[in-house]
Amino acid sequence: MGPLHRNADPPGPQATATGMAGRRLLVANFARRDLKSRYKGSVLGWLWSLLSPLATLVVYSLVFSVFLKVVPPIAANGKANFALYLFSGLVPWLLFMGMVTGSMDWLASVGDLRRKVFFPPEAAVFGSALALGVQSAIEAAVLVAGITIFGALSPTILLFPLVLLCTGLLGLGIGFFVVVANTHYRDVRYLVGIVLNALFFLVPIVYTPDLVPERAWGLPVSRMMEFNPLYQLVAAAREVVYLGQWPGVGRWAAVVGAPLAIFLAGWGYFARRSMDLSEEM
Repeated sequence: MGPLHRNADPPGPQATATGMAGRRLLVANFARRDLKSRYKGSVLGWLWSLLSPLATLVVYSLVFSVFLKVVPPIAANGKANFALYLFSGLVPWLLFMGMVTGSMDWLASVGDLRRKVFFPPEAAVFGSALALGVQSAIEAAVLVAGITIFGALSPTILLFPLVLLCTGLLGLGIGFFVVVANTHYRDVRYLVGIVLNALFFLVPIVYTPDLVPERAWGLPVSRMMEFNPLYQLVAAAREVVYLGQWPGVGRWAAVVGAPLAIFLAGWGYFARRSMDLSEEM
């Protein structure tokens, strides 16, 4: 499994000195472990990583294209395609949701191992997050292929990996907070599910931003939604993939700044509480 230490012997200065190299190896081991077990026992195996998002795309396309018949045209050819418009928002959303909800399962899955040997608990989270990133890359490749077939590939798509990286950091940062809370209060898992279901419709994924009213109930609803980092990430993904536009400086400040700050805060909080988690797991 890699350079693990027995729980009875916490790492001393020399073990700590091995530092980043050992941790990178440990994270890679956990990533391989997660990738091997992700679809273990299924007939189709990793094909599910394609079928699942494609099924979601087909369902939403059939339902929402009936009600939402107007989407912005792609800049490269002036044509509109609802499925590609939708998928350009779904790819970052699925990555974000997977990071938030998966963090609770990732740590729980190594609970027995954690009781037997010592290793930094965040290594398991980072390893599984890396495995989820591989699945997201497959989904992104499907989206890029669709854009290419549609004849709308733009140089701006080179920024898509950066947008996805920032999306992953946002989801993982929130996931670090969530996993600590869920370890102490098991109801958190169900609360997170409810919040994510609501959040999906508070971000313009299946509809265009212009459908959001400027004001509602006396509140600047449209402006308030823009303060959501996930809103900015989805908008940036759509700009670089579907619209072929270079995001402005303000967009990039929100896309990079907020996710990085939340990730560092979440990781720091998780690291401080890691010993408590070991006792609770």
